[in-house]
Amino acid sequence: MMLEEANEQLKTVQLTEKQLWQINSLYCILNLDKDDFCKIVDLVGVDKLIQQQSRYERFDKAEQELRAKERYLQAKKRLQELEDEKNELENIVNNYKPI
Repeated sequence: MMLEEANEQLKTVQLTEKQLWQINSLYCILNLDKDDFCKIVDLVGVDKLIQQQSRYERFDKAEQELRAKERYLQAKKRLQELEDEKNELENIVNNYKPI
């Protein structure tokens, strides 16, 4: 959404370029048309939406960290399984005695 478009549709607030960029990801996430999003901005207020945006970014970062930790633990477990299998195979090879 462009700044001019937003400010034309807003009734109680006029956004600055910085404020528009701060709430733009909420606009994308909510996937609303411009009219509906502007109604939300008018009703809720820019500052409150910016606070919620910051909160969302923290949640998103925490979720990314959780996914990374989960991948790490799965990889670590798989590496241990491979190490155990390697040791088992080495034992078979090293203990092989032809008849």
